[in-house]
Amino acid sequence: MARFQVGAVTVTEIVETQMSVPIALAFRGLNGEDPADLRARLPAALFDQAGDPVLVFRSYILRTPQSLIVLDTGWGNHKERRLDPYAHLLNTGYLDAMTAAGVDPADVTHVFCTHLHQDHVGWNTHLVDGAWVPTFPNATYLFVRSEYEHWTTVRPGSHGHDSFTDSVQPVVEAGLHRLVEPGHAIDDTVRVELLPGHTPGHSGLHVTSGSQEAVFTGDLFHIVHQFARPDWHIVVEHDVPQGAATRKAFVDRYTGTGVRVVPAHFALPAGGYLEASGFTPAS
Repeated sequence: MARFQVGAVTVTEIVETQMSVPIALAFRGLNGEDPADLRARLPAALFDQAGDPVLVFRSYILRTPQSLIVLDTGWGNHKERRLDPYAHLLNTGYLDAMTAAGVDPADVTHVFCTHLHQDHVGWNTHLVDGAWVPTFPNATYLFVRSEYEHWTTVRPGSHGHDSFTDSVQPVVEAGLHRLVEPGHAIDDTVRVELLPGHTPGHSGLHVTSGSQEAVFTGDLFHIVHQFARPDWHIVVEHDVPQGAATRKAFVDRYTGTGVRVVPAHFALPAGGYLEASGFTPAS
């Protein structure tokens, strides 16, 4: 469990699971380039002993002066994910880790999902007496409108329909959700920042507190190589040209600004900073 500050906002990492992913299998757009040629200039902590990137599946808890926010909710326990066998019927200690971090699910005020892929919505609900019920009963679950509307059109049997059914619809049926637009302010320190491409309404959270800022970028960047190679994309990217354009614009905007960048899956829980020389891990 890692913890860091962004001004007056305390950020705590809750890890669910992790896996290594060979770039050649999971990414496209490499145009014949060997990822190993870049790896020597990248933080070693992001790779396993074989040189493959490590992807961590986690939530971030943002405790602001006004709110207690859960950012993304992992895979979830006991969920049928037959198209994702590594996540099928998981049984992890996610809620125990949350308790150990001093977070009571009943105290959470907001849940924000950067997008509605299976590994970002799973703990929206948990199994109680055979039914999927909201894990955070007093929270408002925030979904970007364009993202939510996209997933309402996914056909049964399609990839992602199962998680929408068991991890999003029960929240809606309980009346706990709110559809928001890009730029929505959760409170005085946290607002929604649209980062489209990976999915239609994919968005991050931008935290500003005092003189410090951080952007939690969700799945805009899966691997550190993408800061220098925005055309590299994971195989499940929804809109490849849009994703590449968003990554390039993000790097152009934030390089040299001192804004902390926190991707969802990097094996560096506190993220880092974009400099002209590359990505520098936060200390």
